[in-house]
Amino acid sequence: MSTYDLPRLNNFNAVASHYAGIKPMTSKVHTLEQDVRPLGDRRRKFERVKKFSDNCYAYYDGNGGDNIKFWDYGSMHKISDEMHVALAPIVWTRNADGTETLRVRNGSGPYAHMGRYSFLTRALPSAFRFDIDNGKQFIVLNHERYYLPKSNYGNFYRRDDDTAPQVDDEKYLEFTRASNGSWEIKTNSFTYTPPRMLVDKERKKKFKPAMDSYYDWLLVMAPMFREHLEDFPYPYDDTVGQARYQAKHNLAREKMEELFAYAKEQDWTDADYIYAFEMKGDHALIIMEDEEHPMRMNMAWSMLLDSPLFKAHESDRKLFRSHYNRWINKVCGFNIKIEAQVTTKGEK
Repeated sequence: MSTYDLPRLNNFNAVASHYAGIKPMTSKVHTLEQDVRPLGDRRRKFERVKKFSDNCYAYYDGNGGDNIKFWDYGSMHKISDEMHVALAPIVWTRNADGTETLRVRNGSGPYAHMGRYSFLTRALPSAFRFDIDNGKQFIVLNHERYYLPKSNYGNFYRRDDDTAPQVDDEKYLEFTRASNGSWEIKTNSFTYTPPRMLVDKERKKKFKPAMDSYYDWLLVMAPMFREHLEDFPYPYDDTVGQARYQAKHNLAREKMEELFAYAKEQDWTDADYIYAFEMKGDHALIIMEDEEHPMRMNMAWSMLLDSPLFKAHESDRKLFRSHYNRWINKVCGFNIKIEAQVTTKGEK
């Protein structure tokens, strides 16, 4: 199904007028009482506008939150009335003081919500822009970006999980439209700072001699295995090259299996399968600091595989050092994850 443009309505009255002008759709599965009014193309009736009251309208996109089933496959998740209102992608509200509130919500769950992203891109008022940057979603207003977090409320993939939120976590953005038509982030709304990764530089500094020594050691040792580490495209028309390509990846797996077996012997992991194994920072430091450790090359093998190490230019060597530093930060536990932070307008 093609994606169609939607009317980018800019105020509450325009939304109310647009709703009133849409003839409800009925079918063998949708009754007149369900009041299915497509926001745009009538072939995409799951993208609809709903009237809750004279002062509140909501948009739905078929990607969670709606209490009407539009698909012939799968089962309909149980949607409470409270969840139905809370999970709408866009909600328009007319306030008693004459202002208008626009609430915008991402999808529920930590995975990608491509349908929601497309819908917000097409349905937001023209003063707004939906933006994706490095896997994070933002609403842009007046050249300022506001992070739009994903919610866990109504996360249907976790609906049988007792730890899933049973009440609205209020992870949405609200904007106010004044009587003169200007928009701003609502005072009592939230601005989310996305989660980010920082490096514990003080802790890392203690291991710098060992880290530098390990780097120098790899510069000497890795070229001995160049044939098995160097990046090259898959040779579709060369059987000899194909055999080399397969041998390269077989050896990489052997190195990982040896490391996994060693970790099991040392009681470093309780993983039953190699794909569930992840080296812990303290154990990686043991290997890095011991210049005679039998797993020094094994631990670094996946990092060296297809790395910029074997390229000739000096700039590529600098890229490899950066590549090595990022890997060391991760494998040795120098990274510190800063969770998403919530600040209200006016706070820093």
